[in-house]
Amino acid sequence: MRITNLQVKNFRCFGSLDLSFESPITFIEGINGTGKTSLLEALHYLCYMRSFRTHMPQELVQFGHDNFFIKARLFADDNNTDQYDLQVGFSNRKRLVKVNNKSIASYKELLDYYRIVTITEDDLSLIKDGPDGRRLFIDQAIMLNNADFVITSKKCRDIVDNRNALLKKGGSLDSYQLWTAQLWEITRQIHEARVLVLAQLENEVRELAHTYFNDEFTITFKYIPKKTPLNSLDEFLKANPQLHHDEQRFARSLFGAHLDDFSIHFRDAKSKNFASRGQQKLIILLLKAAQIRLLGGQHRPAILLLDDFMTDFDLFKVKILIKLLVDLNIQLIFTVPTLDGFLQKELIGHGATPLKLTT
Repeated sequence: MRITNLQVKNFRCFGSLDLSFESPITFIEGINGTGKTSLLEALHYLCYMRSFRTHMPQELVQFGHDNFFIKARLFADDNNTDQYDLQVGFSNRKRLVKVNNKSIASYKELLDYYRIVTITEDDLSLIKDGPDGRRLFIDQAIMLNNADFVITSKKCRDIVDNRNALLKKGGSLDSYQLWTAQLWEITRQIHEARVLVLAQLENEVRELAHTYFNDEFTITFKYIPKKTPLNSLDEFLKANPQLHHDEQRFARSLFGAHLDDFSIHFRDAKSKNFASRGQQKLIILLLKAAQIRLLGGQHRPAILLLDDFMTDFDLFKVKILIKLLVDLNIQLIFTVPTLDGFLQKELIGHGATPLKLTT
């Protein structure tokens, strides 16, 4: 999978821009304010239909306009066969997505064409902040490989919403038991999918640490359910006899996949508390690289976007990490913070093409 062309209109700081990506590795350079991150944001938006900087699509529209447009030309392989155009338009608070000028109706369809993994400074929140970001990450990792998980995830949200509404208005016990059974079952499914992909990611990270860092450290993940689903609904209810009483008191669901979390350990200690900033960034980069490897091993290749993420690493570490990323054998698109720095020189040594933005 490879992007060869990107067009944007009225997106962030760009009125109109048309760019070509001529090689598998591209680094985007320019002074602050030229829109380097916004270009990656546009490519990211085409995959997830959401930005990594805002949940409000209106904020992506260039000032003075009421719409934006993004279009990418892609090839399914390096031989430039199976070409397709992916585009999204946003106007009047509505979004229209097309592949080869044919509208697609669901996010599930989109994932058959285009998969992006993005690394930004904000990804440190996976370690430093609460569980919302970690749940989003793990669910997106599952969806990129299994588009049907989009449906499962939406079903879970709908069940939680209905169950919470019932608890707030004090519905019947029969209705409560019905929604409890549904939430338990969907939580069990999501729990199994998340535990599986975390184990797969941990295995890939272990191999990366062995290959590129001589087992200098270990990184492990542990899934933390709010309440363990156990083997059956009856077993779960017997283990939580106060559940109905407590949920009536708080008027909301106190178990479910929407409340679960996972922890990240570096050298057998919680990375949030004991890993340095540089170590935390190394964890994130290895985690995302593991995600790319996992997708590739399941014949669902992705493109990696990396937004100014190397600044906390010394030259020795940068050399190792760039070698690691190049060895993924996928399209890489970097932004770099300064002109003519050592990162650019290292990338050029691996055949990267510069793309310079000006004001």
